[in-house]
Amino acid sequence: MITVETIRERHSVREYDGGPLSRAEFDALGAVVEECARESGLDIQLVGDNPEVFNVIARFGLIRGCHTHVAFVVDDGKARGVADDEAIGYWGQKIVLAAQDMGLNTCWCALCSRKKSRAVVAPGKKIRLIIAVGHGKTQGFSRKTKSVEALSSVECAKVPAWFAAAMEAAQLAPTAMNNQNFKITLLSDGKTVRIDAPQSGLNVIDEGIVRCNFEIAANEAGADWRWERDI
Repeated sequence: MITVETIRERHSVREYDGGPLSRAEFDALGAVVEECARESGLDIQLVGDNPEVFNVIARFGLIRGCHTHVAFVVDDGKARGVADDEAIGYWGQKIVLAAQDMGLNTCWCALCSRKKSRAVVAPGKKIRLIIAVGHGKTQGFSRKTKSVEALSSVECAKVPAWFAAAMEAAQLAPTAMNNQNFKITLLSDGKTVRIDAPQSGLNVIDEGIVRCNFEIAANEAGADWRWERDI
């Protein structure tokens, strides 16, 4: 079961042990991917035995020893909307946390050889990004984050305990280059939550990831709350 503790335990991992997932692990994660694809309407594929997708020339950000990835296939060009990116972040983070719950490690990966992925990509489609999945050499490490105060604001008289807990989870959400380019505001009614982020680049995907973490913590706290704008 995915909980706030799952969020706390999960860290990005770039070094893997070089082995594939077991058949049981692959099938279990595949079931999660299929469920998320069905609920979201996104084209999400779990791809195994495909280490070539991580073969890129770069000094930083490389994934090593990983054979499995989750691919998000989207419309190419202008046909892809901002809402798709936000949904990719939201549902992708659900997959990431489910993998963590299974004892697997993950890393969101924009730096990859998309054309080497064995995902099924129809004409007019492309891979937006992938998530590496495998057995890490370590469990990853905590990274420096912005303060909750820098990432949030409150328009009501007092900060509710549930909002503080949800902000801790949002603070731990992985974002591109760890930029944490978002702000979450609790409106004056003490129930409605607004999230603001630049609507460009990977920021929109990051917004979806942050939403997922925030929701898990707010719901676990039993809060009566809602988003100002749903995905």
